[in-house]
Amino acid sequence: MEERIKDELKNTKKSVADKETKENIEKRKLKIIIANPPWPGKGYGTRSNIRWPHRRGDKILTFPIYLAYTLALLKKEGFDAKGIDAVEKEYGINQFVEEVKKEKPSIVFIEVSAPSLNYDLETGFKLKNEVNCLTAFVGPHITYDHKKIIDNYSFVDFCLRGEIEFTARALCYALEKKIDLKSVDGLTYRKDGKTVVNQDRKLIENLDSLPFSDRDDFKIIDYQQAFYAGSNTALMLSSRGCPARCTFCHWPDTFTGHVWRTRSAKNICDEIEVLIRKYNINGIYFDDDTFIVDKEHVKSLCNEMINRKFKLSWHCMARVNNIDEEILSLMKKAGCIEIFYGFESGSEEILKESNKAITKEQIRNAVRITKKADICASGSFIIGLPKESNKTIKETINFAKELRADYVQFALASPFPGTKLYEECKEKGLLCLDSWEDLDGSKGPIIRTEHLSRKELEGVLRKMYINYYTSPSIIIQNLKSINSLSDINRIYRGFKSVVSRVLFYGK
Repeated sequence: MEERIKDELKNTKKSVADKETKENIEKRKLKIIIANPPWPGKGYGTRSNIRWPHRRGDKILTFPIYLAYTLALLKKEGFDAKGIDAVEKEYGINQFVEEVKKEKPSIVFIEVSAPSLNYDLETGFKLKNEVNCLTAFVGPHITYDHKKIIDNYSFVDFCLRGEIEFTARALCYALEKKIDLKSVDGLTYRKDGKTVVNQDRKLIENLDSLPFSDRDDFKIIDYQQAFYAGSNTALMLSSRGCPARCTFCHWPDTFTGHVWRTRSAKNICDEIEVLIRKYNINGIYFDDDTFIVDKEHVKSLCNEMINRKFKLSWHCMARVNNIDEEILSLMKKAGCIEIFYGFESGSEEILKESNKAITKEQIRNAVRITKKADICASGSFIIGLPKESNKTIKETINFAKELRADYVQFALASPFPGTKLYEECKEKGLLCLDSWEDLDGSKGPIIRTEHLSRKELEGVLRKMYINYYTSPSIIIQNLKSINSLSDINRIYRGFKSVVSRVLFYGK
């Protein structure tokens, strides 16, 4: 960000366009932009619908489903709304603002994150002053930082805390009908120069009440959902929320909540039918926080999918302690081909300290019975949690090789604001952050552990990837897994991703 803009962002206390913006709203019916804004700089900034917003070397973007739900709801309610993914379009901030200007919107909702916040603020500043519109910030980080943003940046008109959809709808109705904004739950805003924090909005209980997410402005083909996926895979949600209390997990504490809520099997399958008929999809990625909470619900969904004779494959994420052979067998019959687990560590101590509430034996069993059901077992490990040591790092890499999972990711611990991990690291003096931007994944370790300095952790991610994927046993396993052209494509996509990570995350 240019120094001039930085100074203006820091010192602006009065919105230069407040009066003109209000007059603009009064002259015309509300026109709305829902956007994933630019994230300039090295690599590609993956922010929307990402539990760990970060930069990466390859352009692997996740479908922005929460923005797409919000857009669909506003369109359903009759608003003139449009979605723009500036990251996918590779827009810089100036180009994005010019594109928005063409639409002459009344209000622009932009998703922000902690590591991209400086750029998001610059975008908000330019939207306010060059487009003459209202600006609304949304996303998990806003739940944590909403008051500070409204207090300090008058070009940001609104912050929407928690789930976006119904708060956005209520705000748009209030603006159009000139209703007191105090009626909009989940909203933080400014009135008479003072910050107003409305009461929290309750989590959406009836997920069937939402329309199917918009796939016209946010196109399926522009996003890759999983390495095992087909050529045209759609990301969906069958549920929201996670009852687990892992210390490092960002969304349950700031966005989707710890109360698990689900759509009906009929509603989910009705959407799948639309996706097949309208978009010719051949795969589904269920991006639920955790897919298997209520096994009876999973059975109901699988049976509904079987009865409708869907000819597609699907993927999901699950906890290793919530599965058994019976449910895996039914999931396989319904088309499941991959389950992604959070393995997290090869150290029992770290699993306990992070409140993961699983054991290594449960991880071993999950991989074993998942592969026995002819479903790919994938998963991730986190390196650098507060109890990490050279001993636990060695335990993790050895455990990863022992598991023989079909695909493994490694990630550095990221203490996102709003998580218990952030508060723990802050209290113990383990944070090595100069700014939120350091959370973008490209700066190397951003916490030191109780046993290892930041310097000692540098390069550990690259070493883990090289150690694991050059292991003879893992190479042989991958070669043996090739039975078709799709397997070759899957391994190639995985290889490209691993190489990209090794090269990009040098620290």
